[in-house]
Amino acid sequence: MTFISFFLSIFITLNPSPTFNCDGDRLTAVIRNNLNGDFALTNDLEKIDKGAFVVLNWRDVNLMLPVSFKVGDISFTDKKWLWSYQDERNGLRIDRPRFAKLLSNGEVQEFSCKAIYIEDRLS
Repeated sequence: MTFISFFLSIFITLNPSPTFNCDGDRLTAVIRNNLNGDFALTNDLEKIDKGAFVVLNWRDVNLMLPVSFKVGDISFTDKKWLWSYQDERNGLRIDRPRFAKLLSNGEVQEFSCKAIYIEDRLS
């Protein structure tokens, strides 16, 4: 059982779920590499290139955010919206990404997101 848990944790670390529950509504996140203009779909966070972007569909919001390489996380932002897989103690928290919006008054509105895995969708 320990071996299976270890194997699944490695798989999940490299391949984030494309589906999330954010503040009670379903959000889909699709990451594409575009350094060479090929719009290649990628699920491996370690293979994101400099031209990558994420497409987010949530409620009535449809966003395409470019990658923003920062130390300690993998994030996508247009400086108004932020989608980030944060690094927590040497490991990415891909099951609970940060999703936030910068409001016109300068405040940041945070949305609570949690990954929905296949087994969760089947139950």
